[in-house]
Amino acid sequence: MSELKSQTIKGVFWSFLEKFGSQFILLISQVILARLLEPEDFGLIGMLAIFIGVSQAFIDSGFDNALIQKKDVNQTDYSTVFYFNIAIGFVLYFLLFAAAPYIADFFHQPLLIDLTRVVCLVLAVNSFGLIHLVKFKIEMNFKSIAQVVVIANFLSAFVGIGMALLNFGVWALAGQIIGIYFFRTVLFWIKSSWLPSFIFSIQSFKQLFRFGSKLLLSGIISQTFENIYLMVIGRMFSASALGFYTQAKKLQQVPVTTLAQVVGNVTFPAFSKIQDDNEKLKQGFRKLIKLLVFINFPLMLGLAVVAKPLLVLILGAKWLPAVPYFQLLCIAGMIYTLHASNLNILKVKGRSDLFLYLEIVKKSIVILAIIIGLNWGIMGLVIGQICTSFISFFINAFFTGKLIAYTIPNQLKDISQTFLISLLMVAFMMTGWLINNEILSLSYQILVGIGSYLLLAIATKQEALTDGLLILKEVIPLRRWKNIKY
Repeated sequence: MSELKSQTIKGVFWSFLEKFGSQFILLISQVILARLLEPEDFGLIGMLAIFIGVSQAFIDSGFDNALIQKKDVNQTDYSTVFYFNIAIGFVLYFLLFAAAPYIADFFHQPLLIDLTRVVCLVLAVNSFGLIHLVKFKIEMNFKSIAQVVVIANFLSAFVGIGMALLNFGVWALAGQIIGIYFFRTVLFWIKSSWLPSFIFSIQSFKQLFRFGSKLLLSGIISQTFENIYLMVIGRMFSASALGFYTQAKKLQQVPVTTLAQVVGNVTFPAFSKIQDDNEKLKQGFRKLIKLLVFINFPLMLGLAVVAKPLLVLILGAKWLPAVPYFQLLCIAGMIYTLHASNLNILKVKGRSDLFLYLEIVKKSIVILAIIIGLNWGIMGLVIGQICTSFISFFINAFFTGKLIAYTIPNQLKDISQTFLISLLMVAFMMTGWLINNEILSLSYQILVGIGSYLLLAIATKQEALTDGLLILKEVIPLRRWKNIKY
């Protein structure tokens, strides 16, 4: 096995541990906080998501991807971006500090004045640790990233739960958010030996900005529209309604965005190293797509089937209104990792111009979906997300086909069998609806879902199952693997 392939597989393993470990901690803390706090509290924090997301895109400015994509990155580049990140982080914080009264007026929530001024501190805090994170990614040292992120999330969960038990209300959620970025930044500085030099190069800045500027605009557009539903729901409906939606979205995002981020974080630097070899890039991307749907399709469809007993069990009966939102978001989540991975190929090939153009086109479609969907309330908005998710896949995959000759029909053919056996798995799981006891029904559906899917995968000789076992063999070199034939 080549060194790059081995690094990539180990990177995927540690990145999975980081994302799923940290998300598991956050999920447990959210479950506890959901029982201690009210839906309105989560709705208030959701109203700030768009401002934090867009501001964070400004801080990144596409420079993180520009540094990873650049072949001869040096200390001057790192230091230049480091100082820029800090400067823009503080500027954005003070802008949001001043804008806090207007944000509160927009949502008709006076508490948002103080909440904005406290929560947005994360922008300044996070800017100090971004370069350390980028360096770890370039070195493909995902083990260190995993250690930092998991510990930071664990400590911040204690902060949030502790504040909730002391009756701080929505401020418990604010404390947890700030704690995440504070602990991450401190731990990145402890874990990394990198220190900035006292230098800021205009030449380096311009060179990186040529690539990063388009990704900056793409990031701003993406973050705006990723959170625009929160802004629309918060403005048009109640804080409680937004709370139900945000909780459903968070639960759906745990597996979906985690999987997409893991794959993106690891494959971008790995694929960037072979960006000039289209055949190798195509082969690697094809295997990636098959493995993604092998994991994501049954996971999303399975979660949609068990949504009601699952949410009642982990969150409590007061969160029942979130169930239909969660089920529909799972359908949208099926395709998210596919269109995100196709989009990643544009960055690998250095086509940030095309990346930006596609973001503008797709977000125009999102605006149309929101305008139409509002006629049917929040459910209409969620159904609109399903439609835009599928449209985004076809748009992104079309241009991937142009760049590396892996066309839409090729991709659909590669994922079709996995989709069919996932539907069969759902049919078996739905028999559990005949059981009246919710806990027994949930247990039955999970066991039947996992068992039937694995049996169907073995029977149809899924290539992704073999690749998954090979990955496990690479990252967990046990003697017993030698006796397994693929």
